[in-house]
Amino acid sequence: MIVQVKRRLRKKRIVILGGGFGGVYAAIHLEKLLARQSAVEISLVSRDNFFLFTPMLHEIAASDLEITNIVNPLRKLLRKVEVLVGEVNEIDLPNKRVLISRGYRNHSQEIDYDHLVIALGSITNFYDILGLIDLAVPMKSLRDAIQLRAQILRHLEEANFECNPAERQSLLTFVVAGGGFAGVETVAALNDFVREALPFYPALGEDMLRVMLVHSGRAILPELGESLGRYSEKVLEKRFHHCFASVCKGARPITRKRILASSRLAQRVGRGGLCVCAGHQKSG
Repeated sequence: MIVQVKRRLRKKRIVILGGGFGGVYAAIHLEKLLARQSAVEISLVSRDNFFLFTPMLHEIAASDLEITNIVNPLRKLLRKVEVLVGEVNEIDLPNKRVLISRGYRNHSQEIDYDHLVIALGSITNFYDILGLIDLAVPMKSLRDAIQLRAQILRHLEEANFECNPAERQSLLTFVVAGGGFAGVETVAALNDFVREALPFYPALGEDMLRVMLVHSGRAILPELGESLGRYSEKVLEKRFHHCFASVCKGARPITRKRILASSRLAQRVGRGGLCVCAGHQKSG
């Protein structure tokens, strides 16, 4: 008697790199599309084990929302997708494999794939402005939003007991670089947060605050067109009590000299003012 041994077919593996909007929504779509395909498995590699709704980061920084309102565990969100938390170190296209490191000890792991989806997102573009990457607070991650809120409160605490008027003005100067959606939302939330906190600091008044938005284009919110951008500028100017600055007009990239020369930012930010870099991102 001849026994026929059936060879077990290896499942086709789809590997998705990135746990942001692109990666997670690709996983959700593929999970639904291939729900009945038992010969296919999907793996998602993410730096964090949660999905972060980044458009609401500014509300975390301004204490308008709790952290749990904008995060969703990936394993809860993706029931039929294998979630691998780790850093992507290398993509070997000829051999169809990805090398990642996992855990505190950076354990290496190779992942073979049949199909690869790359959705690793972007990084903040500081335009090679000297010192900005070390001094500015980016608005890209949950950690950034928490750090920004803590730094704002620390500035208010120090300004409340500071006797030197120049040092106090420096501590109460807040500059947001980038006039897109992220920058405008951040500067508006920051402005409201600081002004609402002032009654708890008896030595401080609204006339001491300086909130600025630095943008390189002809008008803020270029995504909406110049007309709506101009209207938004007027609205912000009223809310900021004339402490709003839209500078660096033109299409050329922002340079260190042009930014620091605008509204004497070199003196105010350099001595301790808070600068937030939001938007102007590039692929990373």
